[in-house]
Amino acid sequence: MFGTIFEIETGEVSAGEKVMFLADCADPGVTLTPCKPFLAMDGTGTYAVQFRDAFIPDSQVLAAPAMPFVKNIRAGFILMQVGMALGLIRDCAAIMHSVRPSLEHVNRFLPQQSEDFAALLTELEAETMELAATPYETSNAYWRRVIELRLRAGEASVAAANAAMLHCGARGYLRSHRAQRRLREAYFVAIVTPATKQLRKMLADNAREQQGEP
Repeated sequence: MFGTIFEIETGEVSAGEKVMFLADCADPGVTLTPCKPFLAMDGTGTYAVQFRDAFIPDSQVLAAPAMPFVKNIRAGFILMQVGMALGLIRDCAAIMHSVRPSLEHVNRFLPQQSEDFAALLTELEAETMELAATPYETSNAYWRRVIELRLRAGEASVAAANAAMLHCGARGYLRSHRAQRRLREAYFVAIVTPATKQLRKMLADNAREQQGEP
């Protein structure tokens, strides 16, 4: 099963209202088509989904209307994604540190060092733990902090993975080396929904809403 949201067109529920429900993948009215393989992380699976004459019983409805429920769970959902970024940054810092004995004489000229990302990791972890203490808070100030954290974590992932590759040099470019895999995984963190561009749009939309702009 998976959760999804649809907008009601006709029926007993008001047209235009959004409803969240669980879709049963074994339902003959639900068709799943696997997408082409990704180059790195694939989450729990990515599929194209088609509904055709699928019946959704009341027992599978999670929220109607859906949006008040979404507002309650959205922060927790996004905060869980930050864990991917934190783990990736931590390992990239470890990779940079591991090549120091043999490459420090040249790597010291690179602008970003393992200590830089270790300090950033500590900062991001503290912010994550503080926000995770109240995952159901719905204030605008809290929501904006969550978006900003997710954006910073995603961008830091790409920066850390890029730095790790540069610190490793040719050895990191080997197919068997984890530095190149971390680089590919970092792009997953940056493009998985909500992606970097979506997060930036969310911040811009939020700012306009607070200023009363259309």
